[in-house]
This record gives sequence, structure tokens and C-alpha cells, in this order.
Amino acid sequence: MNKTITKQVYFLIILLLTVELGFSQTIISAKDKVINIGVLAHRGKERAILQWTPTAKYLSEKINGYHFKIIPAYLDELSTFVKHNRIQFVLTNPGNYVFLESNFGVSRILTMQTEEEGRTLVRYGAVIITRADNNAIQKLEDLKGKSFMAVSAKALGGFQMAWRELKEHGVDPFTDFSNLDFAGLPQDNIILAVKHGKVDAATARAETLVRMSETGKVSMYDFRILNPQYNIESPFPLSTRLYPEWPLSTLPATPRHLASKVTQALLSMDTHHPAAQIAHMAGWTIPLDYSPVHELMKNLQIGPYVELRQTSFLAIVKRYAWWLIIMGAFIISLIFLNGYISRTNHRLKETERNLLNEIVERKRSQNALSRYRDTLEEQVETRTNDLRKTNMGLEKSRVALRELVRISSAPDLSHDERLARLLDTGREYYDLPIAVLASIETDKQTVCKISGDTKLAPKQGGPLHQKCASILIKCHGEPLDIPNIKQAGPTPCMNDAWHSYLGTAVLVEGQAHCTLEFAGTQVRDKPLSKWDHELLKVMAQWIGDELERHEAFESERRHRSEIARASRLSTIGEMAASLAHELNQPLTGAINYSSGCLRMLKSSKYDSRKLMLGMERAIEGATLAANIIRHIREFVQKEDTQHNLVNLNSIINSATTFVLPEARRHKVNIQFELDRHLPPILGNNIQLEQVILNFIRNSFDAMESIKSEKRLLTITSQGNGETILFSVSDSGEGISKENLSKIFDAFYTTKSDGMGIGLSISRSIIESHRGKIAAKSLPQGGAEFSFELPAAEIL
Repeated sequence: MNKTITKQVYFLIILLLTVELGFSQTIISAKDKVINIGVLAHRGKERAILQWTPTAKYLSEKINGYHFKIIPAYLDELSTFVKHNRIQFVLTNPGNYVFLESNFGVSRILTMQTEEEGRTLVRYGAVIITRADNNAIQKLEDLKGKSFMAVSAKALGGFQMAWRELKEHGVDPFTDFSNLDFAGLPQDNIILAVKHGKVDAATARAETLVRMSETGKVSMYDFRILNPQYNIESPFPLSTRLYPEWPLSTLPATPRHLASKVTQALLSMDTHHPAAQIAHMAGWTIPLDYSPVHELMKNLQIGPYVELRQTSFLAIVKRYAWWLIIMGAFIISLIFLNGYISRTNHRLKETERNLLNEIVERKRSQNALSRYRDTLEEQVETRTNDLRKTNMGLEKSRVALRELVRISSAPDLSHDERLARLLDTGREYYDLPIAVLASIETDKQTVCKISGDTKLAPKQGGPLHQKCASILIKCHGEPLDIPNIKQAGPTPCMNDAWHSYLGTAVLVEGQAHCTLEFAGTQVRDKPLSKWDHELLKVMAQWIGDELERHEAFESERRHRSEIARASRLSTIGEMAASLAHELNQPLTGAINYSSGCLRMLKSSKYDSRKLMLGMERAIEGATLAANIIRHIREFVQKEDTQHNLVNLNSIINSATTFVLPEARRHKVNIQFELDRHLPPILGNNIQLEQVILNFIRNSFDAMESIKSEKRLLTITSQGNGETILFSVSDSGEGISKENLSKIFDAFYTTKSDGMGIGLSISRSIIESHRGKIAAKSLPQGGAEFSFELPAAEIL
């Protein structure tokens, strides 16, 4: 039953992915350049497409102007694709990568990570298995004379890892097995061959056996693991050493800027991203050291080291055996002949002297070799320490870069919070007590953000040091690194509060906009490394990008506010006639009541009760006119963009006061269905009122062509505690399918005198309130415009 469900789910995923890919192909821009990623299909091409297509789609979304496509291939096909430049990137196993690197010059940019039982893995191994009931095979030495199956002689996890272990246990797979069968991919077939008794033993990637066991294809109890090994870095059963995971590599012809964009996009991929989950991985990391793979190939004399096998002593002996026998016989004859001729004391003495000289020379050479060996060991140790420090620095930089990417892409952080987090990350990375981001102005410099010990900052504000900041501006983005201010010679950056300094200028649109400065209370032995300086420039660039984005956002917000205000002015202009009539009624009533009261006062006989009632009615009419004028003024003025707790029903009632005169003129019957228990929302009442007016007036226009007795407008509000839904339904002609898909686009209109901005502005307003806007045709005729907003969280 579980197997059937698994197959059905697998088929459904493939079907959904196929439909999604088909739809995606229809919307790819003609300007997008197709980038092919060759992937080794170690478990079949269909599974490779299913596993890696979401990653290609992720890259297409992250990198504008490019469409990434997965090209599954087997080992020989992959070499052909690389040779003829049919692909731009290649994802393959480490063994095949070393081969492609040596023969075609590919270079790794990332290493794949996997996650098992909550741990992130970057290395993998293989298993050598036999049936659990095969008691004749208990260890690797028992495989002599048995049949064996693997993927390919070129497959690292599918054969070469096991080959190395077999060789170290005295088993040559090419001569000691009764039959060595290379079954190719997928590896599932190899494990099934052992289960069904078709071969005595086989090898495959360790996780392949576990994955098949998890899906119910096989049971772990059906097999015996030969040469079992335990490694804390792997949760899987192993028979071999661990080797670095698959690398993603670029071809020599692949543009460097494209490789850099792909590297940044994949490093920023979250470990729980759907693309990572489908690929059975946990994101990517910087490329690992692949020297273990080189060591394996050198041990087996394969790949780039095949020449070692061709030039070995045994190979030469086997190839030139007869010539060596003839030459040996000839040399022996010459030796006997020379001995016979050279039996003289003079020749013996000269030979003895030559031998003594040779012994002296050999001792001298041995001493020189000994000294060189000692020096070489010191050099190797020094180089190893340098590499260890470099790796630690790279790991530290990788963690800092990932944190910077996370901060820059976090949607829930405000502009100020993002800048503060960036400063905190930089200060923690350089282990310095204070970081200051100061803006550059014409007459003075002010502090934007301070992170760390504020006592070290100047009391008058501005950068850490004015003269240092001036130097940074002149350097135009290059770092200024002073490890010891007192020993730096004549420098304008002298200060008693701190003793080391690091800073750079933040460029916005090619010009210095801010200064980014760090200071330490302790001196440093030497300047920071080149990588630290590069990270500082990257941090300054990201801060500059954030400032650019914030300024663009503010400009767009101001522009959108002006357009909305123009739309409201246009709306008021269109409703002017109806509003004039609406104002005329209360003003006329006030005038009439005032005139009547005046006549009563002129006559000496008047009723004070009637006089008071007339004055009250006149005041009511004047007050009503004043309220209408105030409401119009509030609606057309520049609104405050700040959001407050408001009641949607109150906004609906306020908006409908505008349209009641127009509804009477159009002979439209308005029906209200309002939920009286709506929770408050966090919003701007003027903006929401504008959206409601746009909906109502569009419905008025849509009902112009139908009979007046059928013109019905229904205004509805309802809430469920978490969201609030507002809708306006009319009995007009409805919306065609062609117009429905474009009705919220800017400057799209079906009216001859329309501007096409009303509904576009409405969508922008609702989306700025974290809501959704929609329109649809009703089955009974007419149309419905609606929006949904989240209820406010009241603490």
C-alpha cells in the first residue's frame, strides 16, 4: 500500500512539474538567454530532471535576463557536452569533475550540501553489499572468484571508491572476480540485482541504498555491508572513505560575471527552500578541497594519473620482456668479456679508486638530500599552517557573507534595522568595539548609525575622525587600514581613545555618500588580509545598494501619492454637479429658515418657540453644508501616509456620502450588507475611501446601459476575526474575459474618456496595506470588485 501511494505521489509531482514547466516556457521573454546546466543522471534522466529543474527555475527567477535549463546526461554524454560547449555549467560527481578539470579546464565554484537527521553534510561515501543470507562472503577478501556489479569504471561513487578499498585488501576487481559487470545508471538496478541474486556483490552510493529502503523498494535487512566503517560526518552505513560532495563547475567559455551571479544566488538559497528540498540537498557552500579525489585516482593510476600506470616498472617489463632478456644476455656476455680482458692490477686499483670517489660523492649527496628533506618538512609544515589559517579565514568570510545576504534579503526588516544589522555583522567579523556609518553633506557630516561602544564616538557627532573621513572620500571606495596609529608615522588620524582604524567610503551612483568606519582599542600586529579588505568593500557596496533602494522607494511613494491625489481631484470634478446639488439643498433650507425667523422678528408678534425651532433648523442646514465641504477638502488634500486603527464600516459610510447624490441622478438603488462586528484594521482612511469610491463609480458607469429599475448596487463587508472582506456588486453588463486579465493594469481602460489609473491606484493602495484585490463577473450578470485586508493585531 505504501509503495502504491509513493508511486502515485511521485507521478503527481512529475505531472505538476511538467505542467509548470510547460507554462513557464510560454512566458519566457524573447530577450532571456538560455543557460544549459549539464547534470549527471546517476539515478536516471527523468529523476535528474525532477530533482534539479526547481533549482534551474530558482536561478531564472533570481538572475534577470537568463533562463536556466537542466540537461541530464550520463558520463560519456557529459564529456561530449563539455567538449563541444553545449552547456555552460556542469554538476557531476567528484571523480568525473577531476577528469573534466584535467581534460577540458572546468573549474568548480560551489560544493553541494546535503542534510540528514538535522546535520549538514558535504562529503559522501559508498557501500559494498552482498545478500544477508550469503554466508560465503563475510569480508572483502571473500569476493575473489565471485561476480561483482558496479555503475561504470569511470564512476567515483559507483565503482572507484570501492576499487580503492578492494585494492588495499588485496583484491583486483579486473582479475580476481569471476565476472565484473558495469550496469550503468540508475544505481537502483544494481542494488536490485544483488537482492534478486543476479550477482554475488555490488557497490553503490551509500545514500542510494538508504533512499531505496525508505521508499520501500528494498529492506536494509536484505543485505550485509562489507568492510563496514564508521565516520561521524556521515549518518549512512559505509564501506569506503568519505569524499567531497558534487561540485558545480563552469566551463572556460562561461562568462565570469554569470558565474559570479550564479554563485551568489545559490549561496543565498535557504536550506529549506523548495528547490533544495526537491533536490534532497541543504543548499550550497564554497568549493571544498578535492585533493582526496586526486589521492584516490593517483592510488588507482586512473584519470589524470593514468600515465603512472603506463610508465610503471612492471608495465615496462611486460611490454619489453623479450628485448630485456636479449639485452640482459648481451650485457652479461660483455661483462664476462670485459672481466677476462681487464684482469690487471692497474685496472683493479683504478676501479677501487673510482669506487672510493663514488662512495664519497654518494655520502655527500645523501647529506645534501637529508638537509633538503629537513628543509622540505619545515616548508610543508609552514605551508600547511598557512593553508589552515586561510581555510579558517575563508570559512569566517563565508559565514559573514551568508549573514550579509540574509540581512539584505530579509523582508521583515526595516531600512534602519537592516543598516544596524549590517554594522553589527561587520563589527563582529572584525572583532572591533565600534562601527560608525556617517553621511556626507555639504557643510557637515552627521552620524546615521552607531554600533558598539558609543563612548568611543565623538560627542559632536559625525564620523569617528573628520580627517580620516576626508581621506576615505578621496580613496573612492578603497579601504584605509591602520593597524597601529602611533607607529603609522605622520598621519592625520591620531586619537587617544582608540589605537587601530579601518574604514572605506560607501558609494551611491558612483559618488561617495557615506563613510563606514571601525576602530579598536588594541593595536594589531599587521594590516588585515586582502580577503578582509574585499569583504569590507562588499559590505560598503551592499550598504550603498540599500541606501539606493530606500531612496528609490521613498521617491516612488511620493510619486504614487501625487498620482492618487490627482485621481481624487478627478473624482471630485466628475461628481461636482451632484455635490453642488447636495450643497444647494441644506444652504437653501438654512436661508429660508433664516428669512422666516427674520420676518417674525420684524413683526412685533412672534412665537419664541417657533423662532428657536427655525434657527435650529437653519443651523442644521449650514452645519450639514459645512461638513460636506470639510469632507471634500480632506479627501482632495495630501493625505498622511501613516496608518492608524480604523473601522472599515465608518470609511464605507463616509465614502457613500459622496455618491448618494450621484446615485439618485443615475437612479441606482444602493443596498448595504455590513457586518456590525468588524474588527479594526491598520490603514489610511483617505486611501481606503478612494478605493471604495473607485469601485462604486465604476459600477455606476457599468449600469448606464440597463433599465433604471434594474440598477442595483450591493455594498458588503464581513470579517472572520483574521481578515476583512469588502465587495461592491452591480447588475450591469459584467466584465469580458479579455478585459478581466488586464483591468488592474496602469493606463488600461474601456471608457472612451477614461485615464486607466483608478483601478491601478486602487491595487497599489490595497497591496501597500498587505491586502489582495480582485474582480470577477457574476453568473447572474454584473460584476463584483472586492478587496481583502488583514485585521489589526491588538495587544
